Amino acid sequence: MRGIYWRTVLVAGLLMGLTMSGAAAVKVNVDWPSYMAKQDLYFTALPQLWTEAPFIGNGVMGSMIFQTSENQLTIQIGRGDVQEHRSQSGKHAMGNTLPDSSRLPVGYFTLDTVGKITGCNLRLNLWDAEISGTITTDRGKLNILAFIHSEKNLLVVKTVADKGDADFDYTWHPEEAFCPRTRGGRKIHGESHKWEYCGNPPPEMKEDKDYTSCIQKLHGGGQTATVWSIEEDGNTKTLLASVGHTYPDENAQHHASADVIFGQKKSLEELLKGHRAWWHAFYPKSFVSLPDARMESFLWIQHYKMASTTKGGTLLADNMGVWMNSTSGWPACWWNLNIQLAYSHMLPGNHPELSEGLINQLWKYRDNLANNVPEGMRHDSAAINVVSGQDLISPVADPNDPKQRRGVTTGNLTWAMHNCYMQYRYTMDEELLREKIFPLLKRSINFYRHIMIEGEDGMIHLPETSSPEYGEAEDCTYDLALLRWGCETLIECCEILDINDPLLPTWEDMLNRLTPYPVDETGFMIGKDKPYAKSHRHYSHLMMIYPLSTMDLDDPAERELAMKSLLHWQSLPEALQGYSYTGSSSMFSLFGDGDMGEQRLQDFFDDKVLPNTFYTEGSPVLETPPAGARSIEDMLIQSWNDKIVVFPAIPSKWPDVSFADLRTEGAFLVSAVRKSGRTAFISVESLAGTPCLLQTGIEGEISVKGLDAKDVKQLGNGLIELAIPKGKSVVIYDAAYKGPYTIGAVDKKYHLNRGWGLSD
Repeated sequence: MRGIYWRTVLVAGLLMGLTMSGAAAVKVNVDWPSYMAKQDLYFTALPQLWTEAPFIGNGVMGSMIFQTSENQLTIQIGRGDVQEHRSQSGKHAMGNTLPDSSRLPVGYFTLDTVGKITGCNLRLNLWDAEISGTITTDRGKLNILAFIHSEKNLLVVKTVADKGDADFDYTWHPEEAFCPRTRGGRKIHGESHKWEYCGNPPPEMKEDKDYTSCIQKLHGGGQTATVWSIEEDGNTKTLLASVGHTYPDENAQHHASADVIFGQKKSLEELLKGHRAWWHAFYPKSFVSLPDARMESFLWIQHYKMASTTKGGTLLADNMGVWMNSTSGWPACWWNLNIQLAYSHMLPGNHPELSEGLINQLWKYRDNLANNVPEGMRHDSAAINVVSGQDLISPVADPNDPKQRRGVTTGNLTWAMHNCYMQYRYTMDEELLREKIFPLLKRSINFYRHIMIEGEDGMIHLPETSSPEYGEAEDCTYDLALLRWGCETLIECCEILDINDPLLPTWEDMLNRLTPYPVDETGFMIGKDKPYAKSHRHYSHLMMIYPLSTMDLDDPAERELAMKSLLHWQSLPEALQGYSYTGSSSMFSLFGDGDMGEQRLQDFFDDKVLPNTFYTEGSPVLETPPAGARSIEDMLIQSWNDKIVVFPAIPSKWPDVSFADLRTEGAFLVSAVRKSGRTAFISVESLAGTPCLLQTGIEGEISVKGLDAKDVKQLGNGLIELAIPKGKSVVIYDAAYKGPYTIGAVDKKYHLNRGWGLSD
């Protein structure tokens, strides 16, 4: 039981229902297996590349399946924490610790067939988190089922041959444990680097009674071990494989072999039952249905993708997730946008259990964050530059030191702390705020305190720092926006937690005297004396609009400035990339322009998204499609400045939309239905008992059930204030609407073929 909602899951049909006690009955009726089947990726053409392949993962291990030759199907296997652990040489560009902390390839299995592979009919089943279907050869068919167990680091691939092609096998191919970014003379920050880097020793093969191992020792310490066995039964062969990685210990084989032995002792039915249980509990935590089938499917695929790479919260969702690509130029964590975008959609999607991993990892490696700043600042400050490994080592120089100034990106940790503060705002977990978020945010703002400059004008200024991917400027708008947000938030934290911090007067003074954003006739500038004058994919100079949402868009002057800046950014399209589309979509939605918000997403789908919903800039990266999921959520619901807005930016061509249990700031679960272009009803459950200010979008008379009249204040123009006790729910509805109070799938009108997967 959660609050006064109840859910029942019928094993046969899995029909989910929610009701409300003491209010109008609100039900969510979804046959989950049937509904999720409509979101699946289907492959009737053989995927040939990583960018086309179906993918599976469990938050630690990942795998993709695609064809590499006429007689081979590649089953790539990786693990998100397999990386170099070399001591930092200091010979690389400031803020880039590659190759010393690079992600490393592991290897792949091939499914080797006698017959020539001629076709396939594969399905990435989201509900069960499995790849299944048939591979056709000129000698017969192979039925295949593949999954990575949700609770064990265990890849299972079962292949059954018909009598025409019974002669097949699995073969292991280790890949060189080598930083892929060093190949081909990659450039960092525009400067060529001579990589003083040698690869790791060749792996060692070891045969044991029940399994085979491939053990990779690393020059920097630690070990990676791939362990597997092949179970045979007539024309059926089942591959069981695990990847272990340990540092500084060298006992990875022990962990990987334990998972393979676990698989050997279980029947396939037992393995599937344990694996599927987690996923079947995961999806019903929220529900969204749109009239656009392609967009709806895309949203669910991103939920699946991020659960596959963040489940358990033990690893950061870096640029590759759990699906390492041996040719990747992005084998690490990038902190000037990528990490923050990857985590952006989980909270509105009601998956705080996934996004909490970010703050937990930042806290785990807090000493490394402190050691990233110059030595004299480490007692009270922390920062992270552009690139790090999972250990968060990424030094940031003092921007007041002209010898090290170039490429100093000072605001990245503060931006990550905005994600973490949203973790508090969406859960209202004061213990998390007090114990982890406030101390780390304080350190990130203290770094600014050490480098800020007192100007002759009496204002606080910043030295030359980097606006991500644009260049350097004094009073860089990126940093000013983050510093302003950080000071405001620290002051707010002191009030929430009843802390009389000795630095409170300092933060108040910094906020009061911080120099205004540089502005010209086109809107926000990059920084002092540096206009936005060339096409730029990053929205680093627009952070105050999104995602920080510190501008008052109800104020005509601020709204005009924000819109002018957005339009000017979009008016120079040459360098815009995928996250330029998703960022602008969310910004247009903040202005209530659902048509433009939807159009930018459609442009993103048409121009940038790959068949398997991954994305590439030079080589595949993870973060932008999840940011697209956040853009969809921003059309459905927004919460900022202590106000929840329901259906804030619905495209004019979408008359019907429904969602259930989307999460907002203040820890509310909101469900709503829009029919024939009008909000029919909204239900709100309070998880924390905080005040609720709700912009309903209801045009007529508003009725409320579930609260006493004294707990309801109608403020006009569809705005209502509610005092909902913790654990209670209310229904807000258009008085002219007579029901039913049912939330379910809406009719599809657009992109009926969905478009994800690969067709012949």
